[in-house]
Amino acid sequence: MLLLALCTLSSTFTNGSPRPRFGTLQLSPTESYISNNHPRLFVRSKPNRMARRNDDEEDEDVVIYKTKQPSTPPNSLPSDPFAHYTYENTLTSGDFQVSQARRTIVVGDIHGSLVGFDGFLKQIGYDGTKDNLILAGDLVAKGPQSVEVIDRARSLNAKCVRGNHDDKVIRWKGYLDSLSPSQKSMLEMDSKSRPDVLDDENAPEYDADVPSVRPLAQMRDIPADLVENSEHHRIASKMNDDQYQYLLSCPLVLTLPKEMSVHKTPVHVLHAGIDPSKDIEHQLPWVLVNVRNILKDGTPSRKKKKGQGWASEFNNEHSRFVGKGQDYLVVYGHDASRSLNVKQWSIGLDSGCVYGRALSGYVVETGQIYTVPCPDLDVDPGEE
Repeated sequence: MLLLALCTLSSTFTNGSPRPRFGTLQLSPTESYISNNHPRLFVRSKPNRMARRNDDEEDEDVVIYKTKQPSTPPNSLPSDPFAHYTYENTLTSGDFQVSQARRTIVVGDIHGSLVGFDGFLKQIGYDGTKDNLILAGDLVAKGPQSVEVIDRARSLNAKCVRGNHDDKVIRWKGYLDSLSPSQKSMLEMDSKSRPDVLDDENAPEYDADVPSVRPLAQMRDIPADLVENSEHHRIASKMNDDQYQYLLSCPLVLTLPKEMSVHKTPVHVLHAGIDPSKDIEHQLPWVLVNVRNILKDGTPSRKKKKGQGWASEFNNEHSRFVGKGQDYLVVYGHDASRSLNVKQWSIGLDSGCVYGRALSGYVVETGQIYTVPCPDLDVDPGEE
């Protein structure tokens, strides 16, 4: 029987600053992670089945980043009137449950896997009178119970940040709510004639720069990167206003005070990552919800075939701030193909729950990482 794997992060000090030591925590797509604390408990993950793509498709990210983004400080997501995001919320200890045994647990991508989420809470002994939850984005899409995950998060009073899939659902819902009844009926009729699409990026019409591809959609002013009858469209159509308002309340960055952290440094929770060349206050929204790699010319990319992981570059760059009062920890999700990815100044928590691998969480006050196996929902990782 697969149970909970847990590891505690210890630390040493360099020049008076905390330096986490993490041991064997890398949970790759093809390996098992055996807990040092509980040698009989383990997580067995599934092989990665990511589809191969052409190298020249990397150029799409350069176009998006350099021509379609606002100047900093950021003032919109991909330009449409339905994003309505909050850039950053800064929390204090008073925003959380206070108890002697308090845990503030940041949880990786759930992606509509309600059974995986509930199993995680049970295995870690979640106590709603003591524990606080922060969800690192992508509550929805891919798994079968997206709106149910939102309802569970609301019932637990969980805090959250916006993921790239959450963002598309939010923007679809905002667009649908802007339509008159007759316009909505027309859209529904047109959408029924289109094939179901699980992932907008794999849709045949997903080329926002070719006007002839989506004439009907453009006539209705649907934002160019949203696809009719996609999974995001269908989730948005099912959401009620309370569910929508909850997702809408998730900022791009949630900042926790250093007093809460085991290493006494601020903790920034966000979904995808950051551009290491910019400080946390001046990140472009597209980067915060999409980035995975940094290209050779410094351009953030959502793909991984070129460049290197943003977290590697960030940790190399950030090390020069150690001991100068500018260090902080970034906790994020989004990158299931790299799985649990623990570095000195960043912790990646997306360990592929929706693909039947695991759901991971990081405890801010103690540095513990929980990794709990998830059920196999027969979801193909695809582009992840």
